[in-house]
Amino acid sequence: MMSNSQFRSHLLKRFARDKQASMAVLVAFGLSALVGVIGLGLDLAYWNSNTRSAQTLAEATALGAARLLGNSSQTAASITTAAKNIALLNGFSSASDTISVSFGPSGAQPPNATAITVNVTRRMSRIFSAIYLSSNPTASTSATASYSAGGGVCFYIVDPSSAQTLLVNSGFYLNAPNCQINVASTSSSAAIFDSGSTLSVKKTCVAGNVINNGGTAGGLATGCTASANPYAGTLPSQSVGSCTVNSANYSGTANLSPGVYCGNFNFNGSGVLNLASGVYIFNGSNWNINSGWTVNGTGVTLYFVNSSSYVQFNSGVTVSLSAPSSGILIYEPDGLSTSNIAIDGTSASGHALQGLVYLPSRNVTFNSTYSGTADNFTLVAHQVIFDGNSPKQWSVSPASGSSSGGVTLTN
Repeated sequence: MMSNSQFRSHLLKRFARDKQASMAVLVAFGLSALVGVIGLGLDLAYWNSNTRSAQTLAEATALGAARLLGNSSQTAASITTAAKNIALLNGFSSASDTISVSFGPSGAQPPNATAITVNVTRRMSRIFSAIYLSSNPTASTSATASYSAGGGVCFYIVDPSSAQTLLVNSGFYLNAPNCQINVASTSSSAAIFDSGSTLSVKKTCVAGNVINNGGTAGGLATGCTASANPYAGTLPSQSVGSCTVNSANYSGTANLSPGVYCGNFNFNGSGVLNLASGVYIFNGSNWNINSGWTVNGTGVTLYFVNSSSYVQFNSGVTVSLSAPSSGILIYEPDGLSTSNIAIDGTSASGHALQGLVYLPSRNVTFNSTYSGTADNFTLVAHQVIFDGNSPKQWSVSPASGSSSGGVTLTN
């Protein structure tokens, strides 16, 4: 039998053991809670990043689709389809995203609508937060873009300060009565018009001044406010994978399909080049299409990844290319190093370019043999040279929705 002192000593030892056990339990619970909080914080950062990405997707899609609102042939269904295709080019994933499109003002439908709203809902993954949440959280984002009709700008020449950013040589004739030409350069000789040249256009807006050696430029205004490039930063990015087709030579009939083209391609002798609808990605690639070839393509987009990529249409090539519902026929990313590209051609029925040609880093020369038509056409270039053309049969009509107002993100 324990004495009183022994009993008190036993109780104190037992109490110490129980207290240590309790503290161990509390520490275990505390560490578990701390790990959970850290994990939840990581998930929150991931969700926030994905929400911003979904918002960017909504904005890019709305801006791209809004350009179709000025085309009276477009319907709500066709614009919605185009918007979903633009979304796919900008990172939309059917595994995690849903998208819906509506038009404004309230109750209006194409062709009377002037705004488009794109809603994107993105389902997030639960990485660390599954112990707290029973279902995946979602983020809902939206963007509204408005279309503003205007004067039909067909040529945006975007070099901001150089001389001779637009050079119109003697003997050149452009028949584009519904088009504007905008020259952004503020140079005292931003544009030069040689004797015998004619720009039959609605307006020629030059931010700087001009040297006129006897040419004619419709609606010429100097020191005016040239419309900003409405396409900068809005066109869909492209995922450039491995090369689908490497350097090759063609003659006779060539049937090509969308893919990634690398290296040099020569189209020799004479022949017919048929391009299936879709996106052709030029990664360090150039196509040299010689005289005697006919080039056909409907629903085609040519994307130049870098400044070394281009298509050379030589004299005597007949071209009939039209853009898909996105309206983009030829384009490159913003910010490339400046380079040159020339366009030739002799057939009066050739070079039927329909759509946006977006080459803001290229100095584009339309050589003396160039003629033909450019329907629903917008050209964005760094600089432009028009050489005297014969026969004088180059006619241009503005792209649907092309205007000084362009499209703007309103929400």
